[in-house]
Amino acid sequence: MKVVYVLSSYKALGGASKAFKSMLSGLMQLGIEPLVVLPGHGELTEELEQMGVQTLSLNYRFATYPEWNTLRNKILFIPRLLFWQCLNMIACRKLLHLLRGKGIALIHTNVGVVDVGFHVARQLGIPHIYHIREYADLDFNLHYFPTKRCFHHQLSAPASYSICITKDIQNHHGQATSFSSRVIYDGIQSAKEVCPPFKMGESLLFAGRIEHTKGLDILLKAYAKCMERDIIMPSLLVAGRLTTGRYLDNILELIRQHHLSSLVKILGERSDIEILMRKARALVVPSRHEGFGLCMPEAMFNRCLVIAHDTAGTHEQLENGVCETGLDIALRFNTIDQLADCLIQVCNASSHDYDEMTKRAFNVVNQLYSIEAHVSRVFQFYQDILKAERRNRE
Repeated sequence: MKVVYVLSSYKALGGASKAFKSMLSGLMQLGIEPLVVLPGHGELTEELEQMGVQTLSLNYRFATYPEWNTLRNKILFIPRLLFWQCLNMIACRKLLHLLRGKGIALIHTNVGVVDVGFHVARQLGIPHIYHIREYADLDFNLHYFPTKRCFHHQLSAPASYSICITKDIQNHHGQATSFSSRVIYDGIQSAKEVCPPFKMGESLLFAGRIEHTKGLDILLKAYAKCMERDIIMPSLLVAGRLTTGRYLDNILELIRQHHLSSLVKILGERSDIEILMRKARALVVPSRHEGFGLCMPEAMFNRCLVIAHDTAGTHEQLENGVCETGLDIALRFNTIDQLADCLIQVCNASSHDYDEMTKRAFNVVNQLYSIEAHVSRVFQFYQDILKAERRNRE
């Protein structure tokens, strides 16, 4: 089966890229012949080519409006919007020309905010899948062009299908009752037969992009509250890519204002995140609206205790754990004061106190979020789509 994949980034370390690589590797073992289209050439392109994957670099942008948050962005808003639309139209034409007569079975777009694959699939008369990994508005402050309603019309078009990475994202985009939509959780790691050992380290860990939606400011304010109670706090390791300069300025000001400079270590983007998780006392997930939250199950696979904001996709993962085991698989919080209480509780704990919780967490993610389960469900969806399209033509 020949499948074209349209990606939103050529960077290798993002959550969408990680999930895609593991999915594609498994699908190739099941006979999928992929062509991966990227919006440029970068480290992800090179990694895919090393896997023996054919890649194609085209110049395209998100099907969203440009930012409107600074004077410069406001001045450039209309020129950027027109430029992006021109780039996307040219990319569609090039891709359509390259794919005609190649026997492509379907096009699978790895996110919901790129529409090049959808338009090309319509021209070719083949099915298209949006792999919706984001709320768009709630998590990234993105707004679909021309409207969100138009995107939802695309989802309900003939031969249009969607994979949503959580039930909450599926609900957010009005797909919960759609026969053409399925919830398929991302695959994090290969299933393991043996649960790894658990030992709490010294430092607390934050892993994710340094931007408003990821909530690092929430964590720093909770740290400050702990110190106001005269609690001796461990160091906080911050591993993540900077995406917004103004937000980083706010973070640095919080660190200065609350005298946290000796505790907070900003590491930048790291490729050894699993090692950091195995050495951490706990991973803190303070995201405001996480679509799925790759780092939380990743930490649980590595037997790292998790303290999680009980909201959006993170809440869904926590509830999955309760449904599977009857007990919590992580510590939850909803307010800064509650997070401060969790931090103090964890800082005063021993490995024995959370051995059972982390074991439950490992068992849940090993069952629900393994790469094998993810690949199997996606491949089955492909087969169901092609059967449905054959019936529609008969």
